[in-house]
Amino acid sequence: MVFAAPGEALARAEELLGADPSPLHASVAHQVIGIWQRDFGDTRRALAHLRRARDLAARAESAEREADVLATLGVALVHAGRTRAGLAAFERGVARGSGHTRARVLYRRAYVWWVLGRHGEALEDVRRAIPVLRQVDDVIWTARALTLRATVHLAQGSVERANADFTAAEALWDTTGQEHDKADAVESRGLAAFRAGDVPAALRLLDEAAERYAKLGTPTFMLTIRRCEVLMAAGLATEALTEADGAIAVLDGIGGQSTRKAELLLVAARAARLADEPRTALARAAVAVRLFAGQRRTWYETHARLVLIEARAATGRGSGRLVADAAAVAERLAAFGAPAAAEASLLAGRIALDLGWTADAERHLAVAARSRHGGPPLARMTGWAAQALRARAAGSPRGVLEACRRGLDVLDDHRMTLGASELRARATAQGAELAALAQRASLVSGGPRRLLGWSERWRATVLSAPPTRPPADPVLLTAMTAFRELAARAEETRSDGGRPAPALEREQRRLEREIRSRTLHMRGEAPGDGDRFDVARLLRRLGDEVRLVELAVLDGRVHVLLCGQGRVRRFEAGLLAEAEAEAEHVQAGLRRLAHPGAEARLPLVEAAGARLQHLLLGPAAAHLGSGPVVVVPPGRLHRVPWALLPALRERVLSVSPSAGSWLRAGDTAPPPGGRQVLVRGPGLASGGAEVSELSDRYTGRRTPGGAATGTPPPGTPAGTRHVPPHDEGERGERAGPAGAGAGATRVPPAADAGGGESARREREVAGRTGGGRPGPVAVAGGGAAARGATVVLEGDDARVPRVLRELDGAALAHIAAHGTFRADSPLFSSLRMADGPLIVHDFERLDRSPYRIILPCCDTARFASVGADELLGLVTALLPLGTAGVVACTAPVNDAAVVPLMLALHKGLDAGLSLAEALRDARAALPGDAVHQATGWAFSAFGAA
Repeated sequence: MVFAAPGEALARAEELLGADPSPLHASVAHQVIGIWQRDFGDTRRALAHLRRARDLAARAESAEREADVLATLGVALVHAGRTRAGLAAFERGVARGSGHTRARVLYRRAYVWWVLGRHGEALEDVRRAIPVLRQVDDVIWTARALTLRATVHLAQGSVERANADFTAAEALWDTTGQEHDKADAVESRGLAAFRAGDVPAALRLLDEAAERYAKLGTPTFMLTIRRCEVLMAAGLATEALTEADGAIAVLDGIGGQSTRKAELLLVAARAARLADEPRTALARAAVAVRLFAGQRRTWYETHARLVLIEARAATGRGSGRLVADAAAVAERLAAFGAPAAAEASLLAGRIALDLGWTADAERHLAVAARSRHGGPPLARMTGWAAQALRARAAGSPRGVLEACRRGLDVLDDHRMTLGASELRARATAQGAELAALAQRASLVSGGPRRLLGWSERWRATVLSAPPTRPPADPVLLTAMTAFRELAARAEETRSDGGRPAPALEREQRRLEREIRSRTLHMRGEAPGDGDRFDVARLLRRLGDEVRLVELAVLDGRVHVLLCGQGRVRRFEAGLLAEAEAEAEHVQAGLRRLAHPGAEARLPLVEAAGARLQHLLLGPAAAHLGSGPVVVVPPGRLHRVPWALLPALRERVLSVSPSAGSWLRAGDTAPPPGGRQVLVRGPGLASGGAEVSELSDRYTGRRTPGGAATGTPPPGTPAGTRHVPPHDEGERGERAGPAGAGAGATRVPPAADAGGGESARREREVAGRTGGGRPGPVAVAGGGAAARGATVVLEGDDARVPRVLRELDGAALAHIAAHGTFRADSPLFSSLRMADGPLIVHDFERLDRSPYRIILPCCDTARFASVGADELLGLVTALLPLGTAGVVACTAPVNDAAVVPLMLALHKGLDAGLSLAEALRDARAALPGDAVHQATGWAFSAFGAA
């Protein structure tokens, strides 16, 4: 019962002790309390109760009872870091017990061997235990033993054997009421999925196990360790570090197991190293090494020493001693059969190369390179990285490029198993070294064309394959609706001059975690090959007039690859670090110019733009020709306002995350019908004034209140639909329980899907019946699905479910709303609608995002730079969903100054111009004062529409 219902078992044991039991029964009660304290509470109290249980068993003269208690005591002693005493208790337990009891003792000693990293001894003990447990039909302990054996197999890399044992154990658990053990089985299957390379399945199963443990009130320190391992493999090292440090704090607070603390410290050290925090990694790893050594856990101690050496190397402490230490760790890990042995050999070889010890480097790298032919994806990546370094040391650029190609192909296949765009983006960090090695080799031997090909090989790869649509998960949809309600209530509190209640903020953070967690469970469906970049195709598309400028960064310096007129030329520009610093100065200047009274800063900002041009374009600025220019910057330069650079200021200018994504955007055909959607969110300083004028232009006259009329006025163009503010179809969405609060909305999950098959059917019905949803007034031209139709959503109609339905498949969307960029969680960046935030996760539910989108609000073109060279944000989420062009803003802007810019932009679009052409003309039409000039520079056209 202590595992199936731990709280009840503890209460029953304490009740029994209060009834003056016999020594035999008292021994059982103290053992139960000891197990509870060992696993859920204070280890010192656990040892006191277990010693009392042992003494009472001896007084009762029950050898079997004493053997059983000694096994429990042995586990507790090992977890307390007293390994020698724990193993001695097991020796006595094996000697005192017989038959069935001895088999249970052997199982628990096998568990301890696994904790100590001594896998051979663990398999031997569990091999002796399982036949006896099966013979006496002990279902629970047989299932436990099979689960343990599977876990040991996983530690040794035997995934198939582990899966067979997990399957057999799960069949047994289904016949029992052991809820804790069932949760443990789910956790173990998550570990198996991770070892097999299925990260989404691993995250889903571990989250399911966490839910099961939560119902039992069970601490989940082992689960945290495993989840952190998966997060690190997915590129979420910072999150893994936060989770591990949090668990360490909880463990210290309850006086928990020393063994678990050491394991958590090891995980935290690895996470800190991957998160580029080498000093944190040093501190965590050093403590972990000391704890493991004291616990006599050599397997774990060796892994901790590997992280310690990696952290020292990352702080620039390369030395001959470090090479020797890494080599010694590699040998010990190889003796254990640990997959990390290849990482240690690669580390030794890399440090030796940096020291110029080519013979030593070759020896260690050759050992590491053996892992490239088998094992999980990241182990094969390690092998190919070692092979690439061997080829570089041997002076073979061709060998470097071949190894890099093979290694990145492995990582491509791995990334495509990930459904969430965030995971795909972050996973590219694993290939950063290979991409850099290939670029250097291309620079030396292949010329500008080859360098362009390798620059594209690992740039904006998330955009190269169609995204996986979020599942029709009712829990996810409900969470997103609840999140919107809470965010709207929090915003209302802030606008009233207050601060949201702590409980409200906590619940909002919890919902964010739930939404993100369920999104990360998605498994990828796209083939691994993706869309390969072709330099010749790019040059054909550019022709003689258009120039594409791709900026590649090698060893901290910007290299300009100028494409056009059938060739690729390379120019060297400035240092990336200097360009980043200058870009931040420009951003600060644009922020000041957004407010009147800062005119004196305009010459300073223009001068900074000239310096940026020198650092980013160098001599290439003189070779841009007179035609349109496409700029492809690296992720770390995404905040540059490119229109500020003198050579680009009066040009037709567009920006793209990669040359490949620009080609794909050009291939994207506009949807039939040409529906236009104008959205005005709440709280804009200008009131979103351009929407009113654009609505007049597109739909004819408006009512005095600003809402479009339900009946089209005389002269309304065919196909135009005016949306009444309270039509029949919207009443159900606005309705909510009493006390829901202003702006709150409760939408049934199906209604909040924001796209998908149901939304498509609804639009088809709208096209046939002449209305957008049941209830709207039919108008000439067949409703919103007809060519040239326009939908205006403002006030209470600008609610997220309605906005998403209208955006899906539109030709043009103009969304005037406050934008918020979330650097901590980019996919929760949002646009503020009447009922709360419209987040990136919402857009990912669309069947097809609008062909063109105009976002006249602050910070909509801000991104988080993650992985090797990936960007996460609103614009990059839209491009693979069917959007071919976006106009968005990289800085805060003056709301009033945006209005004339947007009106001029739409005038150009009406004349048949592209977004880039219309934006160029719109900037030229602005007044010459500082506020309007800064506003024009802050906007960029992305894509090719």
